[in-house]
Amino acid sequence: MAMTILRAGPADFDLACEAVLEVHRRSPLDAVALVEFLVDPTRYLLLAIEDGYVVGSLNGYALQPPHRRDPRFLLYEIDVRPDRQRRGIGKALVERFIAEARTARALEVWVLTNRSNPAAMALYASCGLRTENANDVMSRASD
Repeated sequence: MAMTILRAGPADFDLACEAVLEVHRRSPLDAVALVEFLVDPTRYLLLAIEDGYVVGSLNGYALQPPHRRDPRFLLYEIDVRPDRQRRGIGKALVERFIAEARTARALEVWVLTNRSNPAAMALYASCGLRTENANDVMSRASD
């Protein structure tokens, strides 16, 4: 089966819904929020499609720093359907996101993950992403 990677736009709403609900397993789905995401040129929803079926999805953002025109790209979330993992789909999605960043003349592409997720660490390393500092951490505030 041939796989294609598509940057979803408003015309791809049904595929985007499939990605959010079935690949990322996020519900309930706010259709208005999804359309707003799809029309914003600084937001990316990349879909891996085989035979009209979404098998993987990545979402991310082009972030504008206050001191430069060149954006920084944040890979926020990536998922591949369990029955399609370990087939290069995740790598193809990450590589496409990096290509989008290069086209936009991004300063950098970054992603947050945990060392306790060796599959993610291996995926990002295979795409050329690396940890710059051994002591990098992320803190978060939550509800």
